[in-house]
Amino acid sequence: MNSLRSQHRQALEAILLVSCVWTMTLHAQQSGATLVFYAQPQVSDELLPALFQVLRADLDDEAGLPNGVQFDKDATFVRGSDDLLGITFSRIITVKLLGRCDVLPQTSRPSLQGPLGWVMLVSGKIQPRISIDCTRLAQVLRPAVAGLNKQERRYAMLQAIAHVLLHEWSHIATQSPAHTAGGLTRADLSVNELIATPKRNQLSAASHYSR
Repeated sequence: MNSLRSQHRQALEAILLVSCVWTMTLHAQQSGATLVFYAQPQVSDELLPALFQVLRADLDDEAGLPNGVQFDKDATFVRGSDDLLGITFSRIITVKLLGRCDVLPQTSRPSLQGPLGWVMLVSGKIQPRISIDCTRLAQVLRPAVAGLNKQERRYAMLQAIAHVLLHEWSHIATQSPAHTAGGLTRADLSVNELIATPKRNQLSAASHYSR
């Protein structure tokens, strides 16, 4: 647990350096994939900028990505509430975050069932839409984060959201519902896999920062 806390504290300090003020410059034409995020109205405005930094660190950590899955590492992350008028996107993936993804008060609720995230298969094609259930995710994380402070719990939640997102994104990228025997594309991710900090990017997050 001390090692886990140390890793999370280092990564959290890196995130805080850049997530206090978040600006994004969008060009008139966006090439590559664009992930558009939607969160509940009551969720903190700081959630998505911090989540984007965690995702960048994960995408840069090639060793932590599923084997054979090619993600667009230059993908653009935007909020659905951003002013996107006049901007053209070549490929859009929508990401819907369900529940209070910025805090973990829902962990005291009765045990829930169901997936942490999912995509939809329509007419044989996996749709570019990802849903993540943060209430269910918080419940799964509860045993691992019980001894962490508020900021460390918040980082663990962000890392878990990112890993569920990458899991579901892999289904879209490969257009396959299949799972692998290991890595982020396993059918059931362990708690340690959900909250693991990218090995090569615990500090580089400052410069970029399952089922």
